[in-house]
Amino acid sequence: MNILFLTKYDNLAASSRLRAFQYQNKINSSKSKSRVDVQALLSNSYLEKKFNNKHVSFIHLIYLFFKRLYFLFKIVKYEIIIIHIELFPFVPPIFEWFLFKTNKKIYFDYDDAIFHTYDLSKNFYINFFLSSKISYLMKMSEGVIAGNSYIENYAKTSGARNILVLPTVIDIDQYAVKAKELSDSKFFTIGWIGSPSTSKYLEIVKEPLQRLGEKIPVTLYLVGANNSHKLMIDNIKIVYLDWSEKNEQKALKEFDVGIMPLYDEPWDRGKCAFKLIQYMASYLPVVASNVGMNTEIINNQGTGFIAESPNEWFDSLYKIYCDSDNRKIMGNNGRKLIEKNFTIQSRLSDFEDFIS
Repeated sequence: MNILFLTKYDNLAASSRLRAFQYQNKINSSKSKSRVDVQALLSNSYLEKKFNNKHVSFIHLIYLFFKRLYFLFKIVKYEIIIIHIELFPFVPPIFEWFLFKTNKKIYFDYDDAIFHTYDLSKNFYINFFLSSKISYLMKMSEGVIAGNSYIENYAKTSGARNILVLPTVIDIDQYAVKAKELSDSKFFTIGWIGSPSTSKYLEIVKEPLQRLGEKIPVTLYLVGANNSHKLMIDNIKIVYLDWSEKNEQKALKEFDVGIMPLYDEPWDRGKCAFKLIQYMASYLPVVASNVGMNTEIINNQGTGFIAESPNEWFDSLYKIYCDSDNRKIMGNNGRKLIEKNFTIQSRLSDFEDFIS
């Protein structure tokens, strides 16, 4: 069985790396008779320019468009095609319609509420012509792979025939095999992993972190934000680290707690809480906004705290700082939860069964 992933981005993007390339590596290195290929629409060079706020030429985008279009003529050898989000953003589903007319099994994979890019757009033309695009793709597909229950509910409303709720999972072999020893450092290290586009959420925790810094010595460790964000918080030492898989793992070993602030807005409710999954896999307690999948992962699991207000953010972080024994318990609880439900080792068979 030959499987093709058609992703929006190349492997520099976490969504593609974890929801396509990771499966390619695991399946191709196994004894399975299936073979997996990945073709990305937007290249790593495009992503690097976007991350660094550099200009991307229109000619380059046209080149990438035709590169994918050319590849679509070579899909004969694949029985199963998994499309991450859509074939071409901001284009009506003409090319997907042609794929639906083939004898291929077409699946769509969503790890963000991308449908809100269209149905909540303030641009009249985007809203008018594309608001129902993702709903149409879900309905016409063989099945939908949804990263969380928010996306699952949208798929159900759209009339999707088959739905698999499959969170963005990690390869547990890439994470620490045991919890780190409590550090003698006088600083309490609060960690965040993200990208320049998600660093806006750090505004949520500025005020509670400033208050925390007045009581205890705090380091805020930011991976992927890049220092062009110019975040300044009184009383807080801020460390910036460029994102790479190596730097990510290095940073996780330095954190005492991981945070995931979000706004309570439609787009954010569709996020798959991947930061929390990474923190918990590293035996870390977590604090997160009471939004979407964050709540599902943390509530009643003994892995950390949900925070809805600046006071709750402050109280949660201060409790974790003061109680090192509970910090260790929450970290161990989180690791067990991830091993059970959020690793490719535990979920690969679900994926293979769904598309077979």
